[in-house]
Amino acid sequence: MSGIICELVGMLRDVQYQRCRLILHELSVEQMQFLPRLHGLVESEYLEFLDAHNDVIPRDKRGQLQQTTHPFVLINGNTFVNGEDELLHFIVEKTQLSRDDVLAIAAFGGSRGILDSTKQWELAEETLQAKADTCAKQALFRSRQLSGNQFVYLIFDVDGVALPRVEIELFHRVCPRTCANFVAFCQGKVPDIADEIKMLGYQDNVVHRIVRGGWIQAGDVAHDGQGDGPCRSLYGRQFADESFSISHNAAGIVVRFCNCLSYLQLTMYVRRWLTMSFFAAQSMANTGPHTNGSQFFITLVPLPWLDRNKGMQSCCCCLCSSYFRLTGLTLLGMLALMMPIVAPVAFGRVVSGIHTILAIGNLETVHDRPCVPCKIVDCGLIE
Repeated sequence: MSGIICELVGMLRDVQYQRCRLILHELSVEQMQFLPRLHGLVESEYLEFLDAHNDVIPRDKRGQLQQTTHPFVLINGNTFVNGEDELLHFIVEKTQLSRDDVLAIAAFGGSRGILDSTKQWELAEETLQAKADTCAKQALFRSRQLSGNQFVYLIFDVDGVALPRVEIELFHRVCPRTCANFVAFCQGKVPDIADEIKMLGYQDNVVHRIVRGGWIQAGDVAHDGQGDGPCRSLYGRQFADESFSISHNAAGIVVRFCNCLSYLQLTMYVRRWLTMSFFAAQSMANTGPHTNGSQFFITLVPLPWLDRNKGMQSCCCCLCSSYFRLTGLTLLGMLALMMPIVAPVAFGRVVSGIHTILAIGNLETVHDRPCVPCKIVDCGLIE
């Protein structure tokens, strides 16, 4: 009999994914025609996998999976099997085993001979669930250990309603100073150079900009949170760019916003020119390269044109041109070309809670400002 390739896709920390993994792994020991290929992913990777295989996954199922991130199986690369129930049904059809037998194999593996069949069936569900719970916790712990990276969390509140927690992996081996700066703000441990008694942090900081189909932006801790405050960092004011090696090629990439003559200021001037609407705003305190501070943004979609090696090589050029591409004000992209050559520094990614970021990205806005209060109500380092 030819092999049956079972490509299991799911969230590494999801107990349902771990149940399916145990079923396929233990079954492959006894039924060698089953060849499991396991994809335990974080949310952004899971969504990318869906997009890459949209020709195999039914459209109605794809929409559900984008919301639920439930596990699924691709059989021989062309047949979609949705979740544990359909997987068990498929296995029963192919092997002539009963559903109870399959669960017993998954629960007890090679030790099945110790108990009689009736006892195995009675204990299989409870045992499998306990094993899957343990595997999910261990898998998350191991993946974090093996990564060697730090993890932080942000909890956003929209109009008084707390959204599911966002967890971020920080690539501190690539950008150690940038990541240390971000962790310090998450912990509220950054002394304000204007008032040494005061400690600055992201708690109660507002999301001040939402570019639909682009990014959400926050982290102006030194003023009123509107994005036009003076630059602050763990190192005093601004600090230098570290690395441009991390790509902006996915949703959920966390990026340091450089305090150049910002696209906020440029947008303000342009809107004044086009609409004669003179609304108030202040310019950023610092200009030029190496002006990283507290502000950051999180991508809502892949934005590869922000990569330094992709040709978009100015912070303002990056942000302005991206913004103008999204809003249709392409004529004004020419102004961005006159800005200093530098690129924004990506230093982390969302590993849990991407739907929270996307929900914020869909809030109604006026001039990129959210129409309802949106802020970070809690944050910190995940120990």
